[in-house]
Amino acid sequence: MFKRAVINSIIAIISLIAVYIIVMSLLGVTIVFPLSVVDDGQISRVRSESVRLATFATFAFYGAMHLLQGSKEVFPVHFLKTWLFFLTILGAITMLSDPADVTIAECIILVFFFNVALALQFITAPKYRRYFGKK
Repeated sequence: MFKRAVINSIIAIISLIAVYIIVMSLLGVTIVFPLSVVDDGQISRVRSESVRLATFATFAFYGAMHLLQGSKEVFPVHFLKTWLFFLTILGAITMLSDPADVTIAECIILVFFFNVALALQFITAPKYRRYFGKK
């Protein structure tokens, strides 16, 4: 019982840090784990922030799901589609927050990843899942 409480506390803290990093980044402060402010690098801000925020949002999502529902087996495809949805949502927000840095190629990549996430969502729906299993 004690181990479970400690582990849940650690997951809650790391999830809150992930949410804090996302909020601070959307406010213009770039923070890397564990809470260090850094200067921008060579990668375009839109791409690097989209990937960073999608990763932290996915971690925060699964941390919250663990805290609400307990440990539950998740297929890797679920993780991928979750990450891709967060990538497209947070990528679009990042693009809208600084449209001067956005190129058409970045928009196309974002639309591509959104379509992949949608395809994964429909393919892995329960009514289609039986096609991929044993009969």
